[in-house]
Amino acid sequence: MQPVFEALARHAKERPDAIAFSGDGKSMSWAELAARVAALAETLECAPNRIAIGHPGGCAYVVADLALALTGRRQVPLPFFFSEDQIAHVIHDSQAEAVITDRPDAFGPLPVIQADARVPARPITFFPTEGSERIIYTSGSSGTPKGVVIGARQLMASLSGLQPLAVATEQDRHLSILPLAQLLEQICGIYLPILAGAETRFDFAATRSLFGAEISAVTEAFERERPSTSLLVPGLLGRWVADLQRRGQQAPNSLRLVAVGGAASAPALLHQAWDSGIPVHEGYGLSECCAVVAMNRPGANRIGTAGEILNGLDVKIVDGEITVGGPTVMSGYLNASPPPSQWHTGDLGRIEDGRLIVEGRKDALLISPSGRNISPEWVEQRVDADPRVVASALGLRHDGELVIVIAAVAPITLSEIAGLLGDLPGYAVPKGVVMTSPHEPGLLFPAGTPNRAVAAQIINRKDAVDLPAQTESLAS
Repeated sequence: MQPVFEALARHAKERPDAIAFSGDGKSMSWAELAARVAALAETLECAPNRIAIGHPGGCAYVVADLALALTGRRQVPLPFFFSEDQIAHVIHDSQAEAVITDRPDAFGPLPVIQADARVPARPITFFPTEGSERIIYTSGSSGTPKGVVIGARQLMASLSGLQPLAVATEQDRHLSILPLAQLLEQICGIYLPILAGAETRFDFAATRSLFGAEISAVTEAFERERPSTSLLVPGLLGRWVADLQRRGQQAPNSLRLVAVGGAASAPALLHQAWDSGIPVHEGYGLSECCAVVAMNRPGANRIGTAGEILNGLDVKIVDGEITVGGPTVMSGYLNASPPPSQWHTGDLGRIEDGRLIVEGRKDALLISPSGRNISPEWVEQRVDADPRVVASALGLRHDGELVIVIAAVAPITLSEIAGLLGDLPGYAVPKGVVMTSPHEPGLLFPAGTPNRAVAAQIINRKDAVDLPAQTESLAS
Protein backbone atom coordinates (compact mmCIF):
# COMPACT_ATOMS: atom_id res chain seq x y z
CA MET A 1 0.00 0.00 0.00
CA GLN A 2 3.00 2.30 0.33
CA PRO A 3 2.84 3.51 -3.33
CA VAL A 4 -0.74 4.71 -2.73
CA PHE A 5 0.19 6.81 0.30
CA GLU A 6 3.36 8.08 -1.35
CA ALA A 7 1.19 9.28 -4.23
CA LEU A 8 -1.29 10.91 -1.83
CA ALA A 9 1.53 12.70 0.02
CA ARG A 10 3.00 13.87 -3.29
CA HIS A 11 -0.30 15.26 -4.57
CA ALA A 12 -0.92 17.02 -1.24
CA LYS A 13 2.47 18.72 -1.52
CA GLU A 14 2.54 19.53 -5.23
CA ARG A 15 -1.19 20.18 -5.91
CA PRO A 16 -2.63 20.97 -2.46
CA ASP A 17 -5.70 22.86 -3.67
CA ALA A 18 -6.71 20.57 -6.55
CA ILE A 19 -9.88 18.61 -5.84
CA ALA A 20 -9.32 14.93 -5.12
CA PHE A 21 -12.83 13.68 -4.25
CA SER A 22 -16.18 15.43 -4.42
CA GLY A 23 -19.89 14.89 -4.76
CA ASP A 24 -23.24 15.22 -3.01
CA GLY A 25 -22.35 18.70 -1.76
CA LYS A 26 -18.94 17.84 -0.29
CA SER A 27 -15.39 17.98 -1.59
CA MET A 28 -11.80 17.43 -0.49
CA SER A 29 -8.63 18.82 -1.98
CA TRP A 30 -5.53 16.66 -1.94
CA ALA A 31 -4.21 18.56 1.06
CA GLU A 32 -7.53 18.21 2.90
CA LEU A 33 -7.69 14.50 2.13
CA ALA A 34 -4.17 13.92 3.46
CA ALA A 35 -4.97 15.91 6.60
CA ARG A 36 -8.20 14.06 7.30
CA VAL A 37 -6.63 10.64 6.72
CA ALA A 38 -3.67 11.52 8.99
CA ALA A 39 -5.99 12.82 11.71
CA LEU A 40 -8.22 9.75 11.68
CA ALA A 41 -5.16 7.51 11.63
CA GLU A 42 -3.98 9.19 14.83
CA THR A 43 -7.40 8.58 16.41
CA LEU A 44 -7.20 4.92 15.40
CA GLU A 45 -3.89 4.38 17.19
CA CYS A 46 -5.82 3.51 20.35
CA ALA A 47 -8.66 1.73 18.53
CA PRO A 48 -9.17 -2.04 18.19
CA ASN A 49 -7.93 -3.93 15.15
CA ARG A 50 -11.24 -4.95 13.48
CA ILE A 51 -13.27 -1.91 12.46
CA ALA A 52 -16.35 -1.64 10.27
CA ILE A 53 -17.11 1.23 7.87
CA GLY A 54 -20.71 2.41 8.23
CA HIS A 55 -20.66 5.24 5.70
CA PRO A 56 -22.75 4.48 2.58
CA GLY A 57 -20.15 6.13 0.34
CA GLY A 58 -18.70 9.50 -0.59
CA CYS A 59 -15.78 11.45 0.86
CA ALA A 60 -16.29 10.14 4.41
CA TYR A 61 -15.99 6.56 3.19
CA VAL A 62 -12.73 7.35 1.36
CA VAL A 63 -11.17 8.84 4.52
CA ALA A 64 -12.20 5.83 6.61
CA ASP A 65 -10.88 3.32 4.06
CA LEU A 66 -7.51 5.05 3.73
CA ALA A 67 -7.03 5.62 7.46
CA LEU A 68 -7.72 1.97 8.24
CA ALA A 69 -5.28 0.87 5.53
CA LEU A 70 -2.69 3.35 6.78
CA THR A 71 -2.84 1.96 10.33
CA GLY A 72 -2.74 -1.67 9.23
CA ARG A 73 -6.19 -2.53 10.50
CA ARG A 74 -8.77 -5.03 9.27
CA GLN A 75 -11.63 -3.08 7.71
CA VAL A 76 -15.14 -4.39 7.22
CA PRO A 77 -17.31 -2.38 4.79
CA LEU A 78 -21.02 -2.53 5.71
CA PRO A 79 -22.96 -2.36 2.41
CA PHE A 80 -25.86 0.08 2.75
CA PHE A 81 -27.95 -2.18 0.52
CA PHE A 82 -27.72 -5.19 2.85
CA SER A 83 -30.73 -6.06 4.99
CA GLU A 84 -30.63 -5.57 8.77
CA ASP A 85 -30.19 -9.32 9.21
CA GLN A 86 -27.30 -9.36 6.74
CA ILE A 87 -25.60 -6.43 8.48
CA ALA A 88 -26.01 -8.17 11.83
CA HIS A 89 -24.46 -11.31 10.34
CA VAL A 90 -21.50 -9.35 8.92
CA ILE A 91 -20.80 -7.66 12.26
CA HIS A 92 -21.00 -10.96 14.14
CA ASP A 93 -19.07 -13.00 11.57
CA SER A 94 -16.25 -10.46 11.24
CA GLN A 95 -16.10 -9.85 15.00
CA ALA A 96 -16.00 -6.11 14.30
CA GLU A 97 -15.08 -4.22 17.46
CA ALA A 98 -16.05 -0.68 16.40
CA VAL A 99 -17.57 1.21 13.48
CA ILE A 100 -16.62 4.44 11.74
CA THR A 101 -19.87 6.24 11.04
CA ASP A 102 -21.75 9.50 11.50
CA ARG A 103 -24.89 7.55 12.46
CA PRO A 104 -24.26 6.61 16.12
CA ASP A 105 -27.47 4.61 16.55
CA ALA A 106 -27.39 2.68 13.28
CA PHE A 107 -25.24 -0.30 14.22
CA GLY A 108 -26.43 -1.47 17.60
CA PRO A 109 -23.96 -1.69 20.46
CA LEU A 110 -20.80 -1.25 18.38
CA PRO A 111 -18.57 1.58 19.70
CA VAL A 112 -18.59 4.49 17.25
CA ILE A 113 -15.53 6.27 15.88
CA GLN A 114 -16.29 9.60 14.24
CA ALA A 115 -13.86 11.38 11.94
CA ASP A 116 -13.49 15.14 12.07
CA ALA A 117 -14.23 16.65 8.68
CA ARG A 118 -12.45 19.91 9.61
CA VAL A 119 -8.84 19.39 10.62
CA PRO A 120 -5.77 21.61 10.19
CA ALA A 121 -3.40 20.77 7.38
CA ARG A 122 -0.91 18.07 8.26
CA PRO A 123 1.18 15.70 6.17
CA ILE A 124 1.09 11.92 6.19
CA THR A 125 4.28 11.27 8.14
CA PHE A 126 4.33 7.48 8.11
CA PHE A 127 3.52 4.72 5.69
CA PRO A 128 1.53 1.55 6.32
CA THR A 129 2.71 -1.90 7.12
CA GLU A 130 1.62 -4.58 4.71
CA GLY A 131 -0.65 -6.12 7.34
CA SER A 132 -3.83 -4.26 6.45
CA GLU A 133 -6.79 -6.35 5.27
CA ARG A 134 -10.33 -5.78 4.10
CA ILE A 135 -13.18 -8.25 4.45
CA ILE A 136 -15.46 -7.96 1.43
CA TYR A 137 -18.85 -9.55 2.03
CA THR A 138 -20.66 -10.93 -0.98
CA SER A 139 -24.28 -11.99 -0.64
CA GLY A 140 -23.85 -14.95 -3.00
CA SER A 141 -26.68 -17.17 -4.14
CA SER A 142 -27.82 -18.06 -0.61
CA GLY A 143 -28.29 -14.47 0.58
CA THR A 144 -26.02 -15.14 3.58
CA PRO A 145 -22.98 -12.87 3.19
CA LYS A 146 -19.60 -14.59 2.97
CA GLY A 147 -16.41 -12.72 3.88
CA VAL A 148 -13.58 -12.60 1.34
CA VAL A 149 -10.23 -11.68 2.91
CA ILE A 150 -8.18 -9.35 0.71
CA GLY A 151 -4.81 -8.14 1.96
CA ALA A 152 -2.48 -5.36 0.86
CA ARG A 153 -0.53 -7.83 -1.29
CA GLN A 154 -3.57 -8.79 -3.36
CA LEU A 155 -4.73 -5.20 -3.68
CA MET A 156 -1.38 -3.89 -4.88
CA ALA A 157 -1.02 -6.78 -7.35
CA SER A 158 -4.41 -5.94 -8.81
CA LEU A 159 -3.55 -2.24 -9.05
CA SER A 160 -0.26 -3.08 -10.75
CA GLY A 161 -2.09 -5.18 -13.32
CA LEU A 162 -4.79 -2.56 -13.95
CA GLN A 163 -2.65 0.58 -14.21
CA PRO A 164 -1.31 -0.23 -17.71
CA LEU A 165 -4.85 -0.98 -18.90
CA ALA A 166 -6.58 2.09 -17.46
CA VAL A 167 -3.76 4.51 -18.40
CA ALA A 168 -5.19 7.07 -15.96
CA THR A 169 -3.67 10.56 -15.66
CA GLU A 170 -4.21 13.76 -13.65
CA GLN A 171 -6.55 14.93 -16.40
CA ASP A 172 -9.00 12.10 -15.76
CA ARG A 173 -12.26 12.48 -13.85
CA HIS A 174 -13.88 9.30 -12.57
CA LEU A 175 -17.62 9.18 -11.92
CA SER A 176 -18.15 6.70 -9.09
CA ILE A 177 -21.60 5.10 -9.20
CA LEU A 178 -21.19 1.56 -7.89
CA PRO A 179 -21.22 1.27 -4.05
CA LEU A 180 -17.84 1.76 -2.39
CA ALA A 181 -18.50 -1.30 -0.24
CA GLN A 182 -17.80 -3.32 -3.38
CA LEU A 183 -14.15 -4.12 -3.97
CA LEU A 184 -14.19 -3.22 -7.67
CA GLU A 185 -15.28 0.36 -6.97
CA GLN A 186 -12.73 0.69 -4.15
CA ILE A 187 -10.04 -0.17 -6.68
CA CYS A 188 -11.38 1.95 -9.56
CA GLY A 189 -12.95 4.80 -7.58
CA ILE A 190 -10.36 5.31 -4.81
CA TYR A 191 -7.00 3.68 -5.40
CA LEU A 192 -6.41 4.00 -9.14
CA PRO A 193 -7.39 7.71 -9.08
CA ILE A 194 -5.03 8.37 -6.15
CA LEU A 195 -2.14 6.68 -7.93
CA ALA A 196 -2.83 8.77 -11.04
CA GLY A 197 -3.73 12.01 -9.26
CA ALA A 198 -7.16 11.96 -10.93
CA GLU A 199 -10.36 13.38 -9.47
CA THR A 200 -13.27 11.17 -8.39
CA ARG A 201 -16.83 12.47 -8.20
CA PHE A 202 -19.67 10.70 -6.40
CA ASP A 203 -23.40 10.86 -7.08
CA PHE A 204 -25.52 8.90 -4.64
CA ALA A 205 -28.72 9.53 -6.59
CA ALA A 206 -27.11 7.73 -9.52
CA THR A 207 -25.99 4.93 -7.18
CA ARG A 208 -29.61 4.44 -6.12
CA SER A 209 -30.48 3.68 -9.73
CA LEU A 210 -28.84 0.32 -9.13
CA PHE A 211 -31.63 -0.47 -6.71
CA GLY A 212 -34.63 0.58 -8.77
CA ALA A 213 -34.53 4.39 -8.67
CA GLU A 214 -35.07 6.34 -11.89
CA ILE A 215 -32.30 5.89 -14.45
CA SER A 216 -32.51 9.60 -15.28
CA ALA A 217 -30.18 10.24 -12.31
CA VAL A 218 -27.43 8.30 -14.11
CA THR A 219 -27.97 10.07 -17.44
CA GLU A 220 -27.96 13.47 -15.75
CA ALA A 221 -24.89 12.67 -13.63
CA PHE A 222 -22.85 11.80 -16.71
CA GLU A 223 -24.03 14.91 -18.52
CA ARG A 224 -23.37 17.20 -15.54
CA GLU A 225 -20.00 15.78 -14.40
CA ARG A 226 -18.65 14.98 -17.87
CA PRO A 227 -16.26 12.30 -16.60
CA SER A 228 -13.61 10.52 -18.61
CA THR A 229 -14.03 7.16 -16.84
CA SER A 230 -16.66 5.21 -14.96
CA LEU A 231 -17.62 1.68 -13.97
CA LEU A 232 -21.03 0.07 -14.51
CA VAL A 233 -22.81 -3.27 -14.37
CA PRO A 234 -24.67 -4.59 -17.44
CA GLY A 235 -28.17 -3.94 -16.09
CA LEU A 236 -27.38 -0.29 -15.39
CA LEU A 237 -25.64 0.11 -18.75
CA GLY A 238 -28.71 -1.23 -20.55
CA ARG A 239 -31.04 1.17 -18.75
CA TRP A 240 -28.72 4.10 -19.49
CA VAL A 241 -28.58 3.19 -23.18
CA ALA A 242 -32.39 2.98 -23.25
CA ASP A 243 -32.71 6.41 -21.58
CA LEU A 244 -30.28 7.99 -24.03
CA GLN A 245 -32.22 6.49 -26.92
CA ARG A 246 -35.50 7.75 -25.48
CA ARG A 247 -34.07 11.26 -25.14
CA GLY A 248 -32.40 11.17 -28.56
CA GLN A 249 -29.06 11.95 -26.89
CA GLN A 250 -25.50 10.72 -26.98
CA ALA A 251 -23.26 10.12 -23.97
CA PRO A 252 -20.86 13.00 -23.20
CA ASN A 253 -17.83 13.08 -25.48
CA SER A 254 -15.58 13.49 -22.43
CA LEU A 255 -15.72 9.71 -21.89
CA ARG A 256 -12.74 7.59 -22.89
CA LEU A 257 -13.30 4.41 -20.84
CA VAL A 258 -16.43 2.91 -19.29
CA ALA A 259 -15.67 -0.49 -17.80
CA VAL A 260 -18.52 -2.96 -17.39
CA GLY A 261 -18.36 -6.03 -15.18
CA GLY A 262 -20.10 -7.94 -12.44
CA ALA A 263 -21.97 -10.09 -14.96
CA ALA A 264 -21.77 -11.07 -18.62
CA SER A 265 -22.84 -8.41 -21.12
CA ALA A 266 -24.73 -9.20 -24.28
CA PRO A 267 -22.62 -8.27 -27.33
CA ALA A 268 -25.67 -6.62 -28.90
CA LEU A 269 -25.99 -4.31 -25.86
CA LEU A 270 -22.30 -3.39 -26.06
CA HIS A 271 -22.70 -2.48 -29.73
CA GLN A 272 -25.72 -0.31 -28.86
CA ALA A 273 -23.68 1.37 -26.13
CA TRP A 274 -20.92 2.27 -28.59
CA ASP A 275 -23.57 3.59 -30.98
CA SER A 276 -24.77 5.83 -28.12
CA GLY A 277 -21.27 7.22 -27.59
CA ILE A 278 -20.34 5.06 -24.60
CA PRO A 279 -16.80 3.66 -24.97
CA VAL A 280 -17.62 0.49 -23.06
CA HIS A 281 -15.00 -2.18 -22.32
CA GLU A 282 -16.01 -5.48 -20.77
CA GLY A 283 -13.99 -7.20 -18.09
CA TYR A 284 -14.24 -10.25 -15.86
CA GLY A 285 -13.39 -10.88 -12.25
CA LEU A 286 -14.66 -11.80 -8.82
CA SER A 287 -13.94 -10.66 -5.28
CA GLU A 288 -12.07 -13.90 -4.57
CA CYS A 289 -9.46 -12.80 -7.15
CA CYS A 290 -9.38 -9.13 -6.14
CA ALA A 291 -12.15 -8.05 -8.52
CA VAL A 292 -10.42 -8.17 -11.93
CA VAL A 293 -8.97 -11.13 -13.83
CA ALA A 294 -9.23 -9.92 -17.43
CA MET A 295 -10.21 -6.72 -19.16
CA ASN A 296 -10.49 -5.18 -22.59
CA ARG A 297 -8.25 -2.16 -22.88
CA PRO A 298 -8.68 1.02 -24.95
CA GLY A 299 -7.35 0.47 -28.43
CA ALA A 300 -7.60 -3.32 -28.08
CA ASN A 301 -11.28 -3.87 -27.39
CA ARG A 302 -12.96 -7.01 -28.69
CA ILE A 303 -16.67 -7.30 -28.01
CA GLY A 304 -17.72 -10.82 -27.08
CA THR A 305 -14.66 -11.38 -24.88
CA ALA A 306 -13.65 -10.29 -21.39
CA GLY A 307 -10.32 -9.12 -22.79
CA GLU A 308 -6.74 -9.96 -22.02
CA ILE A 309 -5.73 -11.57 -18.75
CA LEU A 310 -3.96 -9.30 -16.27
CA ASN A 311 -0.20 -9.60 -16.12
CA GLY A 312 1.01 -11.92 -13.39
CA LEU A 313 -2.08 -14.11 -13.29
CA ASP A 314 -2.11 -17.80 -14.18
CA VAL A 315 -5.49 -18.50 -15.76
CA LYS A 316 -6.23 -22.06 -16.87
CA ILE A 317 -9.33 -23.82 -18.14
CA VAL A 318 -9.84 -27.07 -16.23
CA ASP A 319 -12.72 -29.27 -17.43
CA GLY A 320 -14.30 -26.16 -18.93
CA GLU A 321 -13.99 -24.13 -15.70
CA ILE A 322 -11.97 -20.93 -15.32
CA THR A 323 -9.29 -21.25 -12.65
CA VAL A 324 -7.04 -18.44 -11.43
CA GLY A 325 -3.65 -18.54 -9.74
CA GLY A 326 -1.31 -15.73 -8.79
CA PRO A 327 -0.89 -12.83 -6.36
CA THR A 328 -4.45 -11.49 -6.53
CA VAL A 329 -6.13 -14.66 -5.22
CA MET A 330 -7.71 -13.97 -1.81
CA SER A 331 -6.16 -15.03 1.48
CA GLY A 332 -9.30 -17.12 1.94
CA TYR A 333 -12.86 -16.88 3.16
CA LEU A 334 -13.07 -15.55 6.69
CA ASN A 335 -13.11 -18.29 9.31
CA ALA A 336 -12.32 -20.93 6.67
CA SER A 337 -9.31 -22.82 5.31
CA PRO A 338 -6.81 -21.08 3.01
CA PRO A 339 -7.67 -21.34 -0.70
CA PRO A 340 -5.86 -23.67 -3.11
CA SER A 341 -3.09 -22.13 -5.20
CA GLN A 342 -5.34 -22.36 -8.27
CA TRP A 343 -8.78 -20.94 -7.45
CA HIS A 344 -11.74 -22.60 -9.15
CA THR A 345 -14.09 -19.75 -10.00
CA GLY A 346 -17.22 -21.75 -10.77
CA ASP A 347 -17.43 -19.99 -14.14
CA LEU A 348 -17.25 -21.79 -17.46
CA GLY A 349 -15.09 -20.32 -20.19
CA ARG A 350 -12.33 -20.63 -22.73
CA ILE A 351 -9.30 -18.69 -23.94
CA GLU A 352 -8.96 -17.67 -27.59
CA ASP A 353 -6.12 -15.54 -28.97
CA GLY A 354 -5.08 -14.65 -25.44
CA ARG A 355 -8.54 -13.36 -24.57
CA LEU A 356 -10.87 -14.81 -21.97
CA ILE A 357 -14.40 -15.74 -23.01
CA VAL A 358 -16.84 -16.38 -20.16
CA GLU A 359 -19.69 -18.77 -20.91
CA GLY A 360 -21.68 -18.85 -17.70
CA ARG A 361 -21.86 -20.29 -14.22
CA LYS A 362 -21.06 -23.97 -13.83
CA ASP A 363 -23.70 -24.46 -11.14
CA ALA A 364 -26.35 -22.72 -13.28
CA LEU A 365 -26.10 -25.24 -16.13
CA LEU A 366 -29.51 -26.68 -17.05
CA ILE A 367 -30.05 -30.22 -18.27
CA SER A 368 -33.24 -30.63 -20.27
CA PRO A 369 -35.37 -33.80 -20.08
CA SER A 370 -33.88 -34.74 -23.45
CA GLY A 371 -30.38 -34.59 -21.96
CA ARG A 372 -29.29 -31.32 -23.55
CA ASN A 373 -26.91 -29.08 -21.58
CA ILE A 374 -28.07 -25.46 -21.70
CA SER A 375 -26.13 -22.55 -20.22
CA PRO A 376 -28.84 -20.08 -19.18
CA GLU A 377 -26.54 -17.11 -19.84
CA TRP A 378 -26.38 -18.19 -23.50
CA VAL A 379 -30.12 -17.57 -23.78
CA GLU A 380 -30.39 -14.67 -21.33
CA GLN A 381 -27.76 -12.54 -23.08
CA ARG A 382 -29.96 -12.31 -26.15
CA VAL A 383 -32.92 -11.03 -24.13
CA ASP A 384 -30.77 -8.76 -21.97
CA ALA A 385 -29.47 -7.06 -25.12
CA ASP A 386 -32.75 -5.15 -25.30
CA PRO A 387 -32.29 -1.98 -23.20
CA ARG A 388 -35.82 -2.33 -21.85
CA VAL A 389 -34.81 -5.55 -20.10
CA VAL A 390 -32.96 -5.10 -16.81
CA ALA A 391 -32.31 -8.83 -16.38
CA SER A 392 -33.68 -12.24 -17.26
CA ALA A 393 -33.39 -15.72 -15.80
CA LEU A 394 -33.92 -19.00 -17.62
CA GLY A 395 -35.00 -22.07 -15.67
CA LEU A 396 -36.70 -25.44 -15.88
CA ARG A 397 -40.27 -25.73 -14.65
CA HIS A 398 -41.26 -28.81 -12.64
CA ASP A 399 -42.72 -30.32 -15.82
CA GLY A 400 -39.34 -30.01 -17.58
CA GLU A 401 -40.30 -27.07 -19.81
CA LEU A 402 -37.93 -24.11 -20.21
CA VAL A 403 -39.37 -20.83 -18.92
CA ILE A 404 -37.69 -17.44 -18.85
CA VAL A 405 -38.39 -14.70 -16.29
CA ILE A 406 -37.95 -11.20 -17.73
CA ALA A 407 -37.65 -8.09 -15.56
CA ALA A 408 -38.36 -5.11 -17.81
CA VAL A 409 -38.71 -1.37 -17.28
CA ALA A 410 -40.84 -0.78 -20.39
CA PRO A 411 -43.34 -2.79 -22.42
CA ILE A 412 -41.91 -5.43 -24.74
CA THR A 413 -43.95 -7.72 -26.98
CA LEU A 414 -43.85 -11.48 -27.23
CA SER A 415 -42.90 -11.20 -30.88
CA GLU A 416 -39.97 -8.97 -29.98
CA ILE A 417 -38.80 -11.50 -27.37
CA ALA A 418 -39.12 -14.31 -29.91
CA GLY A 419 -37.09 -12.23 -32.37
CA LEU A 420 -34.29 -11.80 -29.84
CA LEU A 421 -34.14 -15.59 -29.48
CA GLY A 422 -34.49 -16.31 -33.18
CA ASP A 423 -30.96 -17.61 -33.74
CA LEU A 424 -31.15 -20.25 -30.98
CA PRO A 425 -31.64 -23.95 -31.72
CA GLY A 426 -35.12 -25.19 -30.86
CA TYR A 427 -34.07 -27.10 -27.75
CA ALA A 428 -32.78 -23.89 -26.10
CA VAL A 429 -35.82 -21.70 -26.83
CA PRO A 430 -38.05 -21.29 -23.76
CA LYS A 431 -41.64 -22.40 -24.08
CA GLY A 432 -43.00 -19.71 -21.79
CA VAL A 433 -42.30 -16.21 -20.49
CA VAL A 434 -43.05 -14.71 -17.08
CA MET A 435 -42.92 -10.92 -17.13
CA THR A 436 -42.15 -9.15 -13.87
CA SER A 437 -40.71 -5.95 -12.45
CA PRO A 438 -37.09 -5.24 -11.51
CA HIS A 439 -38.54 -4.54 -8.07
CA GLU A 440 -39.67 -8.16 -7.64
CA PRO A 441 -38.50 -8.95 -4.07
CA GLY A 442 -35.18 -10.77 -4.02
CA LEU A 443 -34.97 -11.34 -7.79
CA LEU A 444 -31.93 -9.19 -8.52
CA PHE A 445 -28.60 -8.84 -6.78
CA PRO A 446 -27.01 -5.33 -6.63
CA ALA A 447 -24.94 -6.09 -9.73
CA GLY A 448 -28.19 -6.66 -11.62
CA THR A 449 -27.68 -10.41 -11.92
CA PRO A 450 -30.63 -12.69 -11.17
CA ASN A 451 -30.99 -14.67 -7.97
CA ARG A 452 -31.66 -18.04 -9.56
CA ALA A 453 -33.27 -19.49 -6.45
CA VAL A 454 -35.87 -16.72 -6.49
CA ALA A 455 -36.27 -17.02 -10.26
CA ALA A 456 -36.97 -20.76 -9.88
CA GLN A 457 -39.72 -19.98 -7.37
CA ILE A 458 -41.28 -17.47 -9.77
CA ILE A 459 -41.11 -19.95 -12.66
CA ASN A 460 -42.97 -22.58 -10.66
CA ARG A 461 -45.37 -20.21 -8.91
CA LYS A 462 -46.53 -17.85 -11.65
CA ASP A 463 -48.30 -18.65 -14.88
CA ALA A 464 -46.14 -18.32 -17.99
CA VAL A 465 -47.33 -16.95 -21.32
CA ASP A 466 -46.50 -19.12 -24.33
CA LEU A 467 -43.72 -17.65 -26.43
CA PRO A 468 -44.90 -18.11 -30.07
CA ALA A 469 -44.60 -14.75 -31.83
CA GLN A 470 -47.57 -12.53 -31.13
CA THR A 471 -48.19 -8.81 -31.27
CA GLU A 472 -49.77 -8.07 -27.91
CA SER A 473 -47.75 -6.01 -25.47
CA LEU A 474 -46.66 -7.22 -22.06
CA ALA A 475 -46.11 -4.53 -19.44
CA SER A 476 -43.40 -4.83 -16.87
